[in-house]
Amino acid sequence: MRRLTRKQIKQDELIGLVDQGMNWLSQNSRQALLGLIGAIVVVMLVWGTRAILDSRGEAAGEALSKAIAIYAAPVGSAAPTDAKLKFATATERLAAAETAFSGVRSKYSWRAESRLARLYLARIAMDRNDKEQAIRELSELVRKSSADPVVRMAMLNLVRLRVEKGEGAQLAPDLEAMAAGKDPRLPRDVALWQLAQLREHDGNSEEASNLYRKLVSEFPDSPYRGDAAQRAGSAS
Repeated sequence: MRRLTRKQIKQDELIGLVDQGMNWLSQNSRQALLGLIGAIVVVMLVWGTRAILDSRGEAAGEALSKAIAIYAAPVGSAAPTDAKLKFATATERLAAAETAFSGVRSKYSWRAESRLARLYLARIAMDRNDKEQAIRELSELVRKSSADPVVRMAMLNLVRLRVEKGEGAQLAPDLEAMAAGKDPRLPRDVALWQLAQLREHDGNSEEASNLYRKLVSEFPDSPYRGDAAQRAGSAS
C-alpha cells in the first residue's frame, strides 16, 4: 500500500468535501436555492442601508449648509440689493435660523450635523442673551465624554457661561479631570488654563500661579503659554 503524503491527504479531503457538497446540492436543491436567496437578500439589505445612510448624509449636510446660510444672511439696509437670502431684521433671521437648525437636530439626531446644529442653537440663544437656554443646549452636547471638536467647543463655551453665572465651584472637578487627561472633553492645556482662570477668579492666587506655571512647563507649544507665563507672576 502506497504511503500518502500530507499534501495528498489534504487534496483527498478537499475532493471529498466537494463531492459531499455537490451531492447535498443535488438532493436539496430547494433548500440551497432558499439559502442563496437569503444570502442575496442580506447583501441587498446591507447595500440598501448603506445607500440610504449615504443619501441621508448628503441631505444632512445640505440642510446644515442651508441653516448656516440663513444664520449668516445679511439684515436690513446692510443687505446687498441682489442678495438671494436676506432678512428685514436680526430677530427674523434668528427665528428662521433656529427653525432650520432645530430641523437638522431632530431629523438627523444620530449624525455629526445634529451636534453642530445644536452648537449653533446655543449660539442663537447667546445672541438673544438667553444664557439659560444656551447652557441647556451646551450641556446636552457635553454629556458624552468625547474628544469630538464640537463637544470640545461646547465644553469651552459652557465653562465660560457657568463661570459668569457663578457656578465655577461645580465645574472645578471636571476641569481637574480634563487637566489630568482623564476626561477628553477639553485638551489638557486648555483645561489647565480654564482651571487657573477659575482659581484666580475665586481669589486663590497661589494655586492659580501654580497652574499657570504647570501649563508653561508641560505644554511649551500651547497657544496659552505666553499668557500663562505673564499670569504666573501677576496672579501670585
